[in-house]
Amino acid sequence: MGALNTTQIESFENDGFLILRGFFNEQVVKELREAMVELLRSTQRGTRGVGFDPWSSEPGDDLNPHRVYWYNDIFLNSSRLNAHMHDSRLADVFCDLYDSDIDAYQSATVIKPPMTNFDFQGWHQDAPDYIPLSNFKLSSALTYLCEMGPDTGGTSLIPGSHLAGLFDRRYVRVEDWPVRKRILVGFEEFEDRVVTPQFHPGDVLIFHPCLMHRANSNYTEESKIGLINAYRSVDCIDLTERNTFKADKIPVTRHRKATPLGVSPHAGVTTY
Repeated sequence: MGALNTTQIESFENDGFLILRGFFNEQVVKELREAMVELLRSTQRGTRGVGFDPWSSEPGDDLNPHRVYWYNDIFLNSSRLNAHMHDSRLADVFCDLYDSDIDAYQSATVIKPPMTNFDFQGWHQDAPDYIPLSNFKLSSALTYLCEMGPDTGGTSLIPGSHLAGLFDRRYVRVEDWPVRKRILVGFEEFEDRVVTPQFHPGDVLIFHPCLMHRANSNYTEESKIGLINAYRSVDCIDLTERNTFKADKIPVTRHRKATPLGVSPHAGVTTY
């Protein structure tokens, strides 16, 4: 029996995203939050492969004292986060969407520190960071570990925008901003289609790499944590070996059965 029904699969194909409410229970959310807090508390500013809040170098909150806002390859630093990347129920979703043989592609986190303006991230599509690919049988799963909405670090989406092709990405300077703002050229014609769901701890958002989306600002006193795991069918090939994520090519399922946690295909990298 699959993880998704026909209606859910058709919804994903039409909208470019699917929200799985309460996919992970309270205990799983607790374990993942604890693993993330342990990682974030030990990550000092200046750590390679980690992004820090560009607006402030002041201390953050207890969850995220050094104001991390992204961190790649987190599966290498926590057995619990590695197990999450290999979660069999999550893998089943991608088997239903794409194929019975699924590989990991990315294991990361995006955090919105307290009182942080995320407008600089802007509307975007992920696919330009991945192409050229042999096909688009690749998507991301965003697991929410906190309550997140329009002004509390949630995600805004444009239903069906994955069918409109790829748009030019540019960066513009904004007066008094410490970083440039990312924009999509031609986004204005889609603006009236924006949806901003309220997400609850344990919800999972599955979204296509061509979907227009954006991260929302967090105007609360608590960091908002989300885990991003991207997966691809084995026949979705990185044609120029562009991807540098260490999760890439790690088998997650073969013939729809979960593969054991073990050695990465990258020399010298061992998973937990």
